[in-house]
Amino acid sequence: MKLLNGEIISNERYSEYLYKMVIFSPYICREARPGQFVNIRCAPEGIYDPLLRRPFSIFDIEEKFNVFSILYSVKGRGTEFMSHLEKGDLIDFIGPLGNYIDLAGTKNNVLLIGGGIGIAPLYLLAKQAVVMKKNVFFAAGFKDKSYQKWEDDLIELKIDYTIYTEDGSIGSKGMICDYIRSNIKLFNGYDVYCCGPKEMLKTIQNIYTKSSNRVSVLLEEKMACGVGVCNGCVVKVKHVKGEFRYKRICKDGPTFDIREVIFD
Repeated sequence: MKLLNGEIISNERYSEYLYKMVIFSPYICREARPGQFVNIRCAPEGIYDPLLRRPFSIFDIEEKFNVFSILYSVKGRGTEFMSHLEKGDLIDFIGPLGNYIDLAGTKNNVLLIGGGIGIAPLYLLAKQAVVMKKNVFFAAGFKDKSYQKWEDDLIELKIDYTIYTEDGSIGSKGMICDYIRSNIKLFNGYDVYCCGPKEMLKTIQNIYTKSSNRVSVLLEEKMACGVGVCNGCVVKVKHVKGEFRYKRICKDGPTFDIREVIFD
């Protein structure tokens, strides 16, 4: 983990509020793995509003060009600032942070379930699985067609996938969790990784309550330090005899066994 300044190679607008930022950083390309994230300073030099850094999952790594990318949605002052950055600008970040996902020794079949911006950390995981010649299926759910351009990235991986939107503007109309529930037998023997809104994750947890599949969840949360010192990003997990304890998403995660997480 290092404090770094990376040159922005591109900051492409995917839709009204969705952007893909590509950053030059040989260190991140060398050290980062799927599931990890960077903590970005989202304010101009000398300005401290917003004060805290923002965590962003590493979306992709292109080692050949020493660049990595993040996918982000404009929601507040920090991401609004980021959306105006241009090619050649420098961006201040810390990374890689969090524990990475190691697919070595996992099953040959991998199911990825992403909702909204939750697709971001799953893309690099899918890319690694493809390199390892695993059978990958990506199931993604969105509200509308805001993520339509992201499908071009997915197509490049040459994997099987399905997309559901609530309004039917791209893919099939409906909810991605309903698709998973209806096809759960189809994915017997798959290792499952999911990331998305809390309500989606709670539903997936319920779907797989009695299943033998190994199901991992990548959790996202607002963070202060990003390195486990402030305890500002804790999550409840099951302990013993009905008790629970807290774990830090930044330091102990961001990946957890979904059956252990207590979604309040």
